[in-house]
Order: sequence, then structure tokens, then C-alpha cells
Amino acid sequence: MTRQESDSEEENVIQEPEVLMVPNFVVSDKTFLLSLYQNDKNDNVDNTKKLALIQEIIDLIDKDEMGPFYKYITTELGLFPFDQNKYEDLIKLNEKKLKELNENIQTLEKNDEGALELSISWNKLGAYYTQIGDFENAKHILLGKAFETAISIGAKIDILLMIVRLGFFYDDKNFIKEKLQEIESLIEKGGDWERRNRYKTYMGIYSLSVREFNKAAELLVDSLATFTSVELTSYENIAIYASVAGLFALERTDLKTKIIDSPELLSIMTSTPALQSITSLTISLYTSEYSSFFPYLLETYENVLIPSKYLNKHANYFIREMRRKCYAQLLDSYKTLSLQSMANSFGVSVDFLDDDLSKFIPNKKLNCIIDRVNGIVETNRPDNKNSQYQLLIKNGDSLLTKLQKYSAAVKLTGEDRVV
Repeated sequence: MTRQESDSEEENVIQEPEVLMVPNFVVSDKTFLLSLYQNDKNDNVDNTKKLALIQEIIDLIDKDEMGPFYKYITTELGLFPFDQNKYEDLIKLNEKKLKELNENIQTLEKNDEGALELSISWNKLGAYYTQIGDFENAKHILLGKAFETAISIGAKIDILLMIVRLGFFYDDKNFIKEKLQEIESLIEKGGDWERRNRYKTYMGIYSLSVREFNKAAELLVDSLATFTSVELTSYENIAIYASVAGLFALERTDLKTKIIDSPELLSIMTSTPALQSITSLTISLYTSEYSSFFPYLLETYENVLIPSKYLNKHANYFIREMRRKCYAQLLDSYKTLSLQSMANSFGVSVDFLDDDLSKFIPNKKLNCIIDRVNGIVETNRPDNKNSQYQLLIKNGDSLLTKLQKYSAAVKLTGEDRVV
């Protein structure tokens, strides 16, 4: 091997992207759990458990020298008391590291070193701001000098993915959406297979967080077999998110093949309690085991939805829509059904069922009416033949319009040719 070939090979190794595990998503997850404990006005949380969680968060903050985040969590969120001495110790560590990183950049610029080394140094500075939870400075560096000096489209994508993680960390949805759109544009210009898959996971989680369950299901179910985004979340979490979105959005056949029989989900089922809850709920719906549906729905609410920082705000909506989906599935098999029989199927009272069904009927989310006098539910499914006929007429009119335009264009072209 010649010296030139050796140098070229070394340069390729240097340019190989390194996905940095910053910020630590575990800190964010635990902080969200602590906020739930602090907001529990019923005092249902064991104080020992709460104190243990606080210590876990502090240990992670110390490990990553998260001075700015420590101030945020103690002063702005007020999750536990602010310790001035601890904060000053963290800030001293931050200042020392930042000084080293900035001096290295100044040396490279002074000595007119290569573009690659300078790009890596700016990226390291932005990554450290990301690590310590300094959102504003991280944005300033990563979206400024680090992005400007990046030597490839792939490097630019990595920088944007890093700052998006900090957006997830602080739950800034507008910022996340904006940067994911930029990443999508870059990927269309030259994103490789791995970055495309990472983007798919990021977009799937964002879609889940803004209640776009259909899009989330499509992206997250696909991510199960190609997941590499351990810098953003764990595989167990992705499995849970995919199962929740899939249960909400998928039709019965796809639910069976993509969720219930998924080898990726089955492989971690026994080691992931939350996944067991959502899977049990999914199976009860698929197999029409309605008597177990509500207990598993409650279990999913408590074990899966509430503890998740992405699903918590949508927990009540999800529960409501799952009830509607289950009612619709049962009613689809009958033209009329007694309220008592339906209530017995779900293990609830007639009054509860009557009240719950009434929430979905006025807005046409359930195609049925309740005859309370006779104690029955009558389905009134839309006339499919009539709707198909109307669709045919609409599409036919559109086709005729296009043909007329095409005919006029051809005729005009022919006249031009004669002249």
C-alpha cells in the first residue's frame, strides 16, 4: 500500500459518521416521570420511590456535567430544590471543557488546518452544548458554524438530527417539525440508507407526539426491523410506540401480521412489561374477547400511556377512540343488538354503555341508534352501493373533462401543423 493510499484510507475512516449519544434521553424520560410524581395531588406515589428517582436524575446530570439542565429542572420546573454549590461545580466543569474546545478551534483556524479537522471541532463544541442541555448555544453552534463547515450532506443531516434530539429533550414541537423538514430535503439530495432509517424513526416519534397516529404507525412499524436510533430512544420504547400507533391505525388483517405476529415484538415481549399490556389489549380486540378488553385498556392507560412523555397528553383521546373502535367492531356483526347483551359482552352496566355510546353517535363516529324503550341498538350502515355510484359519477365527470381538454389540445396542434 502506498503512502497516498494509506492517507486516503485514514481520511475515509475519519469521515465515517459517529452518532453521539447526546443528550441522554434517559434523563429526559426520568424527568418526565418525576414531573408526574410531583403533580400527583392524590399522594399515590411512595416518597421513597420519588427520592430514589431524584437521585437517579442527579447522578445522570453529574455524569454528563449538565449545568444548564440542572438549573432548568430545579428553577423553571421546580422538581427538586436548587443547590447553588452543585450548580457552581457543574458550571466550572462546563467552562473548563468549553474553553478547551474553543481554544482547539482557534488553534486550527490560526494554523489554517484542514477543513475536516475544523468541521469536526465545531461539531464537538455543538455536541457538548447538546450534552449539557444548553439549547440556545447548541442551536447557535450547530446551526451556525458546525453546519456551515460540514463537508458532506451526511454530516449536515447528522448535525440536524442532533439538534432535533435536543428539541425532543425540551419538547419543542415547532422546532422539531421545522428541522425534520430540513432533514427531509437533505435526504432527498443524498441521504444514505442508515440516515433515512434514522429519520424515519425521528419522524415516527414526532408524529406520535402530535397525535398523527396513522403516519406514526406507518413509520414506526417499518422502523422495527431497521431500528438504529439508540441515541434517541430504546428499542423497547420503539416497540411500544409502534404497537400503540398500530392498534389505533391498522386494519384487522394488518394488526395480525404487523403487530401480533411481529417477530421483532415477540422477541422482547417477556422482558418488556409495558409491551405485554398493549399486546394483550391488541389481542383482545383482534380475537373479539370483549370481556377482557376494558381491563386491558385500563392496564394500558396506566402502564403505557400515562408514563410516556410522548403519549401522556393523548391518553384520554386514545382510550376514547379504542372504545369506539371496539364498539364498531362488535356492532358491525349485527343489525340489531340488545343493550343488555352488549353490556354483558364488555362486562359493564347498561347505563354506562348507553352513556358511552351516546358520545359517539351524534358525530357519526358510530353508525347506530339507541332504542332505549326497547333496549336495543340498531345499526344504520351507510348505503355502500349508493356511495359507490356517486363516486363513479364524480370520477366519470372528471375523466370526461380531461378528455375534452386533451381533444381540444390535439385539435389545436393539428391546425398548427396544417398552417
